[in-house]
Parts: sequence; structure tokens; C-alpha cells
Amino acid sequence: MGLVKKHLNILMFSCCVIIIGCSEKEKQKEKTMFELLPADLTGVSFINEIVETEELNVMQYEYMYNGGGVGIGDFNGDGLPDIYFTSNTGENKLYLNKGDFRFQDVTLKSGTAGKEGWKTGISIADVNGDSLLDIYVSYSGLGTNENRANQLFINKGTDKDGVPIFEDQAKDFGLDAEGSYSTQAVFFDYDLDGDLDMFLLNHSKEYYSPFYNSTKLRNTRHPYFGNSLYRNDNGKFTNVSESAGIHGSGLNFGLGVVITDINEDNWPDIYVSNDYTEQDFLYLNNGDGTFTDTSEDSFGHISQFSMGNDAADLNNDGLIDVVTLDMLPEDNYRQKVLKGPDEYDR
Repeated sequence: MGLVKKHLNILMFSCCVIIIGCSEKEKQKEKTMFELLPADLTGVSFINEIVETEELNVMQYEYMYNGGGVGIGDFNGDGLPDIYFTSNTGENKLYLNKGDFRFQDVTLKSGTAGKEGWKTGISIADVNGDSLLDIYVSYSGLGTNENRANQLFINKGTDKDGVPIFEDQAKDFGLDAEGSYSTQAVFFDYDLDGDLDMFLLNHSKEYYSPFYNSTKLRNTRHPYFGNSLYRNDNGKFTNVSESAGIHGSGLNFGLGVVITDINEDNWPDIYVSNDYTEQDFLYLNNGDGTFTDTSEDSFGHISQFSMGNDAADLNNDGLIDVVTLDMLPEDNYRQKVLKGPDEYDR
């Protein structure tokens, strides 16, 4: 009888623990700031599916798993933020915000599905200054130069149903950058003339030994790998990278860019993150249409494998700080595991 009573006590104690545990979980659930909403409720069911094949894989295109992009903006002027996704190999998607966390897929009607090619980053900006948000889509990957021509979807206004209608006018504006291996674009007024210019972040697809006359390589502009600065002249964009002092060599593996005023002179500066052998660059705006790379003077050290970056006043001292994400493994063991075979010249 004592043994039975003992087992009953243990069972009752266990039930209490379970009840208390459930209660704590319920309390924790109530405390959470965010709630995951299912696709059947929101209508947002986008998936960027990557399928490796003999023709398309990481051996052929190393940045295959860098993914696409997402942009947020009120495209139809109803005060609600809409969502635009790029798909690396499939169709892009534009979801119109209908309120109460419900979205409508208006991709086909809006004309924003994109063309065949490897889509990467998205930039949302009023490129032509008509107070309507436009969409710039970067392209990279394998294929022809035409496949890698970027797209600029100009917002033409809404139809009778309130759906924004877009038209690809990248070539008309001089922003198609045909053939470039583009990661991301950023629009900003670098010359403070009242219109938006563009910095295009590109990346290489080939490796160059940094020990083989790297100075000459860095000073030789590559038409498809190098980063580019485009000046807006009354709606026509001109590539002014060379005269503006922007490096554009084949060493470039651009993966991150941020615009900020580093030295507080009220002119927008540029910080660029590079993967592999090329260094990061801090371009200070000289205020005369040119930039000066001050990375070696401004930093004691920089990341070697920069994946991305951001700039903000992190310690609240009124000065802009810079954060970069470096993919270099933290511990020595993992560094050696990922290193691959030794190279006699490295």
C-alpha cells in the first residue's frame, strides 16, 4: 500500500510540473512581441527555390546561394507598405497590401515578374522624381550579357482597381548595365543637385592573384566586375566612375554598400564591402563630383571576407560607426578545414 501511495504522489507531482510548465509556456507566448502568420492568412507564399543542375551549381557560379532580395514600399499610394521579392531563377513577386496583414499577388497585372536571368538585389526609389516609387532589379549569374541586363520598373500609376502598373525603362534611363554581375544598387544624391544618382555594386566571377601586380589590376577597370557610379543628368544616367575616383577592377567582389555622411560635412559618403582579395573601400565625398578612398587612413584594419555592412551611431556619441560582417571562421580548426589544399604561392 505504501508503494502505491508513493507512486500516486510521484504521479501527482509530475502532473503539477506539467501543468506549471504549460502555464509558463502560455505566459511566455503572451509575452512575445511577434507572431508568425501563415501564408494562407497573409497571401504571401513566395519561396526562392534553388535547384542545382549540371549547368547551374556552386562550381559554375559561386554566389549561387547568396539569394535574391526584398523591397518594401507603398507603390499605389494608399498608405500601406507593399512587398516585392526577387527570385533567382523564377518569377519575381509583387504583393499589394490590402490591410490587416493581408496581401494580394498583383505580379502579372503590374508587369513586375521580371525576365529570364539570375535576379539578385532590389532597390526601391523614386528614380524619375514623379513622386511614385519605382523598382530597380539587379541581375547576375550565368548566361549572356543580355541576361544580366538590369531592369528599372518605372511606376506609371494605378489602374481602376488600384493596382500599380510598371514599365521596364532601364535602357531608356541608361541604367541597364548590360553584362554586369550586379549584387545591389543604391540611389542617392551624391552631387546634391536635387535628383537621385546611383551606385551599382558588382562582383567578379574570376580570381586574380593579389601578388601579381595587384596595383595595375586595381587601376584597370573591368566592364562587368567593377563597381560603378552613375550620375543623373535630367533623367539620363551616365557612368562617371572613372572621373569620380571609384575603383572598378576585376579584383572586386562587392557584397555590401551603405551610404552615410562619415565626416559630417553634409555630403554623402560610400562604404563598400568586398569579399576575397579586394579590400573594403571608404569613399569620402569631396563635394566636387569626386570621391577619395581613405580606407587605409581611416581604419587600423578591415575585414578580409566582407559579406555585408551597415553604418550607424552605435555608441550614441554623435559619430557614425561602421559594422562589417566577415565570413572568416572564428576558430583555427574550422579555418583549416575550410582552407582546402595548400597553395605554394599563398
